[in-house]
Amino acid sequence: MSRESDKPVFESPEDAYHQFFRADSEKDAEGWAAVMSYPHVRVSARGTGLYFETPAEYAAGASWSAREATGWVRSVGVEPVRVHESADKVHLAGGWTRYNANDEPILRNRVTCLLTRIDGSWGIQARFGTDSFREGEAVDASAPIGVVGEHLERMAAGDIEAAASSVSLPLVDVGIGRVDRYGDPAEVVEGLATAAGRPRSVRDIRAVQAGSDGAGVAATWGDTDGGRVQAVFVVGRPEGAWRIGGRSIIAP
Repeated sequence: MSRESDKPVFESPEDAYHQFFRADSEKDAEGWAAVMSYPHVRVSARGTGLYFETPAEYAAGASWSAREATGWVRSVGVEPVRVHESADKVHLAGGWTRYNANDEPILRNRVTCLLTRIDGSWGIQARFGTDSFREGEAVDASAPIGVVGEHLERMAAGDIEAAASSVSLPLVDVGIGRVDRYGDPAEVVEGLATAAGRPRSVRDIRAVQAGSDGAGVAATWGDTDGGRVQAVFVVGRPEGAWRIGGRSIIAP
């Protein structure tokens, strides 16, 4: 990380990712907010979400009191893994462990962080949380993988309305310096129909992170223009059925 005046500049996605946890553990609200790209969104597989338009809004909402009540004193990020990347957008599989004063782990989570480079600096544009991860738990991720596969097959067939039935509302679509939230079925259909990277042939779908009630699913496919598209989806079942709650696409 380097600085120009008081504005931090993160040279790599990993720089911003690790600074997120340093600022969190230091309870530095302004420093925490400075790690993000805006608008910033957090999407949970449980069906909840947080949205912040500006750094000031993020810093104003920062609070550690609920965590401290559980005995928390610091958070440590797991070593991130690049799932997909382009010059200005990277999907990082990451997450964290929270510790108490005795250095004992009290909670773990796995989160896919979507980082974008804006004005020469990387920041976390969005976070997709599994929010049901337990260390050592065996998880069958075939259901969320299947939901994403069916969604993409319907997209490839041109049946946008059927593809829209695979998502929960609001559906969050993360771009570079842009976060779209489709709040009703008509908006979902319009958003899917006009998005770049329409699938033609699906090449690979796999879970990169999974919990009992949520998963981060990665996919690659060939689009209708012959390009290679990379995407991550957060899939959960807040109402019992597996649905896609958010997506981030890296298209040619």
